[in-house]
Order: sequence, then C-alpha cells, then structure tokens
Amino acid sequence: MASATAPTQRQPAAAAEERQAIAAMAFIADSVAQGRVSADLFNMTLGKANVREGSVATALAINDWPRDLDLLVVDLADAADPVADAAALKTAVPGNCVVIGIGQINDVALYRDLMAVGFSDYLALPLAEGVVGRAAERAFEMRERGGGVTAGAAAKDAAPRTLAVIGSRGGVGATTVAIAVAGLLGNRLKEEVLLIDFDLHYGSLMLALDLEAIDALREALDQPDRIDALFIRQVAQRKTEYLYAIGAEEAPTGGFQARPHAASDFLRSVHRRFRWVVVDVPRGDPVIQRQVIEASTDVLLVTDLSLPGVRDAMRLQQLVHDVAPGARLHLATSGMVEARRSAVKVADVERTLSRKVDCQIPADLPAALAAVNLGKPVSEAAPNSGIVKSLKPFVSTLDEPAALASSSAGPAGALLRFARSFKGRKAKK
Repeated sequence: MASATAPTQRQPAAAAEERQAIAAMAFIADSVAQGRVSADLFNMTLGKANVREGSVATALAINDWPRDLDLLVVDLADAADPVADAAALKTAVPGNCVVIGIGQINDVALYRDLMAVGFSDYLALPLAEGVVGRAAERAFEMRERGGGVTAGAAAKDAAPRTLAVIGSRGGVGATTVAIAVAGLLGNRLKEEVLLIDFDLHYGSLMLALDLEAIDALREALDQPDRIDALFIRQVAQRKTEYLYAIGAEEAPTGGFQARPHAASDFLRSVHRRFRWVVVDVPRGDPVIQRQVIEASTDVLLVTDLSLPGVRDAMRLQQLVHDVAPGARLHLATSGMVEARRSAVKVADVERTLSRKVDCQIPADLPAALAAVNLGKPVSEAAPNSGIVKSLKPFVSTLDEPAALASSSAGPAGALLRFARSFKGRKAKK
C-alpha cells in the first residue's frame, strides 16, 4: 500500500521541492470526505492546503482566484447540473490549475462529460484513503508531459477577453461581422464563445441567429451581482457547439438607463463561464457604448468607405483611446460599396486614422442574406464567401499573445485635410 501512494521514479528531494510549490484549495460538503481530502492535501502541500466546507456553488461565488493555484478539489454532489457548473468553474480558475471533482453519482457518462470540460479526474463517494492524493499525482504527471490539458483548456492561461465590435455608421455590417468572428473564433479555439447584443431596444443579433430575445439582459444589467451559474445557463442560448448568445428586445418606451459600471459588472460575471465574449456594441446608446468599450480588451472598429464613415471612425477611435487606452484596437472596412467603386480608398482611411486596416471585408450580399435566412453565422451558411475568407486571418491573430496596438488618434485637422483632398479629386473628375 505504501508503494502505491508514494511518487514513483523520483528522488525524495525533488519530490519535496515539487510539493512545496503546490498551492491547493478544496470545497467539500461531506464531513468524512472533508477529512480524507484534508489529510491528502496536507501531505502534498506540507500543511498549507486551504480546505473549506462548501460545494461547487461556493467555489463559483469566488471572483478572484489565486493566479498560482495548482490544485482545486470541489464537491459536485449538490449540483443540479454538475457538468454546466464544472464548465463554469473551469473557465474561472487559472488555466493551468488541476481540478478534481467528487460526488455521489458513480457514472461513466458523467465522468466523460467532466473530462470534456477540462476536469482532470472525478471520484465517487465514499473516498478511499489516499485516493485524492493519487489522483492529483497522476494529473500533475500528465500536465508535466503535456497530456493533461485539453485543447480548449490550453488557451485558458490568459485573462478573460472581451472583443467589442462597433460600426462607425449604421449599415456597415457590424452585427454580421460580430456573429461571424464569434463563430470562427469558437471553432478555431474549440472553446465556447458568448455573443452579447447590448442594443436592448433595436438589436438584431438574436433575430439574425433565429434565437429568442428575452428581458433577462436588462435585469442582469440592473443587478449583475445576482448573476450565477444557473442564470447564465438559462439565458445564454446555444446556437452551435461553441457559440452562445444573449440579447434583449425591450420596448422603445421602456426608458431603461444603465447605472454606472453596469456593463463591466455584467461582463465580469459572465466571464466566470466564458473566457471569450464578443459584444455587438450599440451606436444609439452612448452610456452603454462607453461602458462596454471601457471594459473591453479588444475593439474592432468597422467603417465603410465614405466620408461620414471615416469621420465617425475617427471619433470612435478617439473614444477608445480615451476610455480604454490599454485595449487592442483593430480596424476593418466593410459596407455595401466595394472598395474599387468607392471614391474613398482604403489608403485614405489608413492615412486619416494613422493606422493600418486589419481586415478588408468585401460586400457579399448573397452570403449575408443566406446567413439571415438560415439563422446561422455566415461562416456556416456560406463558408466559402468573401466575408469568411477575409475574416479568417484576422480571427487567427486574436488569441495570440501580442503587444497592445499603439495607434494614436490623429488630430481633427487630419480629417479636414482628407475631406479637402477628397473633394478636390471629385472636382477634377
């Protein structure tokens, strides 16, 4: 029995050093199991394990996890939906953290589902002596060999990411772009991505995906502290394997006005379940618009090739620099007018905004209509369309570590010079 619990093929000094480096926590409701877990973690952490009475619900209530957390043991016995709660918890804890679940249900299907969402092991009660320690040792050995992290979990070493997609003008296709980017991103990372339409009154994201718009979003913005795993599971509607969406359809006479920091508080709550969130930012609600941009790690600014579009793109670029100076700013051109037919060229946009265009999205009305008619992202409705082909390279760079974009907004005179040169070209014609 002693040989079964001791680490094999290791020098004692090396094993001791490794155990000193382990930071462990546990939330266990069953008193007998709590004693067994405490004994195992005491040996592994040299008495420094943090073992608390509680369950997965207790763990999900934690907002700030220690970034050096190596091991978490959590009780799933009382969970109404243990797989959904496990997925939410795995998204919240540091990406390299080994998570082991315990519970009353002894079922291979549950075990497989928990492994699929990133758990390292699942142990059925009652716990035998030393079983948690042996499970943790196996998980750490697999992690060292690179085999203990799933494809979705491998990317979770970074902080949660929020991509705000905003159009400089109505009709540039920002909603279509937001849906397509979220769909492509989820498929590429093999990770669930949440789409949020923050236009509570006139948003069309849920309509485009053939999903039901509900009033829970307004309620969540009003009281984000009440958001828990159950709420997110109920309101985040699943469209594809990796794509979920939330949106509202408030009456124009509702008069809802977001309180300070409502959007950032809401995003922080849903990030407990989803690492990547893509937001369709409203143009008609400056309060929500500013809050979402302020809370975003990335901003995709979509403009058409028109003088008003460039003007408003410049104003939005300045807003991003003012309220979210640390965000990565991306620029895309889109709209119904093709670049070759427009008097405003991509080079004009780049010169005026003092930055390169990251993505040139062609006008592909048949593909966009097919997506709406089928209620699917354009990446599924028309995978070979020009829209999808132009977005794929951009999406492939989103989750790569990179320095924040250092783009400085040009002075207002840049737009004036561009407008004069643009009018001069028209006069010559």
